[in-house]
Amino acid sequence: MKNHTDEIVGILRKEMLCHGAVSLADYMKICLTHHKHGYYIRNNPIGIKGDFTTSPEISQMFGELIGLWIAQIWIDHRKPKKFSLVELGPGNGTLMADILRATKMVEGLHSALDIILIEISPFLQKVQKKILKNFPVTWKTEIKNLPTQMTIIVANEFFDALPINQYRRKSGQWMEVMVTLKDLKKLASKEFCFQLMKTDKRILADLKIEEGCTVEISTVMRDVIHYLSSHIQENSGAALIIDYGKEGNVGDTLQAVYKHMYSNPLTSPGQKDLTSFVDFKAIKTYAEKTGAIVPNLTNQGDFLRSLGIEERAEILSRGLNSSALKLHKSGLDRLINKDAMGNLFKVLGIRNENSPPLIGLET
Repeated sequence: MKNHTDEIVGILRKEMLCHGAVSLADYMKICLTHHKHGYYIRNNPIGIKGDFTTSPEISQMFGELIGLWIAQIWIDHRKPKKFSLVELGPGNGTLMADILRATKMVEGLHSALDIILIEISPFLQKVQKKILKNFPVTWKTEIKNLPTQMTIIVANEFFDALPINQYRRKSGQWMEVMVTLKDLKKLASKEFCFQLMKTDKRILADLKIEEGCTVEISTVMRDVIHYLSSHIQENSGAALIIDYGKEGNVGDTLQAVYKHMYSNPLTSPGQKDLTSFVDFKAIKTYAEKTGAIVPNLTNQGDFLRSLGIEERAEILSRGLNSSALKLHKSGLDRLINKDAMGNLFKVLGIRNENSPPLIGLET
């Protein structure tokens, strides 16, 4: 049986011997998405047996309300006979399954659906195909060549896993945070460390931050947002982005999670989830450059309340026994409480400039 960590270490060592220290973005890309040994490629990281839990796994209400949000967008666009429903990083397929269950009674919607899932993991594709076996779904591994028709895009905890570059201000100049192996030429070495290297990135020239501060930039995110926003502008529709993050890119937010616990991002590469805070200010900037409309950022708790999650929770609670009711209330609290996911997770919408306002995001 292959030791995937050793395989990833070997791949990184070869890269470092050829080109020197690698950028943090390249390190993340290899660890997470290497075609054979990457973390997302070969296992299921979601759920109790995985490394983290997402909102759709916590309560069915999350997906149901997103489904009703989608239905309202479709109605607001005068119920086109065909439209694309695209989910980025669909995980176990739970969110899409809940969306489709919640919208099955909306007349004409399911017959209009072209469901497209963007998923790079063969393992997760198999999981998704099982749970969505009764629906016609197209899988893609890249975000490109979407059909030229009205499109609704959903991305829940997708952008936090995109590779980032880090830059640090030191001695009055910008340095890039790189990753290298200690004792690189020793085959037994598996200990990674960070290394600062001078950079002349023009994108940093006008940034004025204090000595020692770090900024994070994701060129992958920039390209994804540009494509999706341009597509929405050309074809009409909307995007819904839900993730943990903030408005701005100052600060070191890189983190690793293993078995639901925070971990060192430089140990056991390929065995743990690597993420960073999403820079929602950058998403807004990139999207608006295409002419798209981006309403103000809101919290997950406020967004779900505006869609009626508390009323839905009351309906679902009827008839539950004490243990089921306790679990139900715990799920609701976790999704909307400001001390849990309600404040940490943010919601951002993107729409065509001629589209109606987005329910739950624009008054």
